[in-house]
Amino acid sequence: MAIGDKIQNRFTAYRDSYTGVTVERLTEPGNVSHHMYFYNRMSTADGKKLLYCAEAEERRLYLMDMETGEAVQLTEGGGLDDYGGILSSDDKYVYYQQEKVIWKLALSGLERECVYRIAEGWTGDSWTVSGDGRYLSVIETLQESLPKREEGAGWDFFAKTCLAKPRCRIVYVDLASGTSRTLLEENCWLGHVQIRPKDPDTIMFCHEGPYDLIDARLWLVQSDGSRCRRCREQPDDLILTHEFWLPDGSRLAFVYRETTGEKREDIRMINPDTMEEEVWMRCSPYAHFICDRQNHYMVGDAQGSDVPIHLLDTKQPGEADGGKADGEKPGETHKERTVAEQPQEVRNDFIYLVDVEGRSEERLCYHGTSWSAAYGNPQDSHPHPCFTEDGKYVIFVSDREGTPCIYRVKLQQKGD
Repeated sequence: MAIGDKIQNRFTAYRDSYTGVTVERLTEPGNVSHHMYFYNRMSTADGKKLLYCAEAEERRLYLMDMETGEAVQLTEGGGLDDYGGILSSDDKYVYYQQEKVIWKLALSGLERECVYRIAEGWTGDSWTVSGDGRYLSVIETLQESLPKREEGAGWDFFAKTCLAKPRCRIVYVDLASGTSRTLLEENCWLGHVQIRPKDPDTIMFCHEGPYDLIDARLWLVQSDGSRCRRCREQPDDLILTHEFWLPDGSRLAFVYRETTGEKREDIRMINPDTMEEEVWMRCSPYAHFICDRQNHYMVGDAQGSDVPIHLLDTKQPGEADGGKADGEKPGETHKERTVAEQPQEVRNDFIYLVDVEGRSEERLCYHGTSWSAAYGNPQDSHPHPCFTEDGKYVIFVSDREGTPCIYRVKLQQKGD
């Protein structure tokens, strides 16, 4: 198949056994499919089209019409960053990285132009585009400083890469002038670069790696390389994770999880100008969470086990030591279960919806994913819940029916 070709997705729906909501599966089991990384802009403003990845011979990006299921192929060939696609704020372009080049693809005509080329000998591991499309920031890592990663490796790479202290740098690109500059370069694994909304001079990033091996996760730096600063201290028994900017850029939000003592779990926020921290609300053990553009709701994916994701067994649940996952029958594996055969007792593998005004959470639906790293990318079965741009749907990924597929749940709108 080639760029511009179309495929047809067939939607199926079922009623969630635990909350009663209708869940639609947008892609079909058999080939791995997933949406973009959860804080990327991946749907059009009207919420009708979704940027996603499907694996058929190779991983490719597609733009799906979520009313009809028809999807247009946007990429071909290898070397694709299959989680890194971003829709421009005017819905006219898709930015994506392939073969160490960040491309800008026009959705009318499907012609592309190179907007940034990763330097020879470096990789582009995390990147983002500002809301106005003017600036790009990317984290580059010197390839020779990375430990060798075996094909099909699971989460064992996480600690190995952190301990290797690879040479990383944050590059800031002015797409209008084509100029770029390095803001920070150090022997530390850097990740999750995010440009602050409405203030493209402030960039958030993290020190990546297991919580007990890093000095602190949350960091900020200015676009001229000045004022590199830690947002808060982080003792080695505390997990701070999956930070994101609120849509107005006023604060950054993150999950605070204690691994000892009370094992408290909070949503917290930090004002980047004052570093004042707010304990916003108690929450379930989210692995990832994000808010909608309207700031009406947040959504998080709870992890049934309190073992951090990178420490989970990479095998399917029930395969290790002959044991079974909660609710599974003898001789049955998680991947063999169908939607109709959900266990009567399950772990807390639910999608949670948070009412921002009420600061309260409730179960939205059961995601039931295995969290397995067995599909080719350790992220593939992570739910990564997020909202469509119009705030009407929650989108998430699960391998509950055999391979990672994309699902959605329609939300009741405020005022309905």
